[in-house]
Amino acid sequence: MINDKIITALLACLLALGGWTLSRTFSLSQDMVLVKEKISQVEKQLDEAVWNTIPDGSNKKKKKRKKKKNKKQD
Repeated sequence: MINDKIITALLACLLALGGWTLSRTFSLSQDMVLVKEKISQVEKQLDEAVWNTIPDGSNKKKKKRKKKKNKKQD
């Protein structure tokens, strides 16, 4: 009889620890998802900042072409 109570108590402790471990694992998993999302947002911001600092070539001076005069003889 005492052995049955001890076994039942140990099983209850085992189930409680298993449940706690499962909930903790799920919580850590959710935290990792949030961290990954924040990292991807920071990466996007850095990419935009880098691309905004690179000159796009529109500031270059355009070369002027000399127009050739067509002489028409009558």
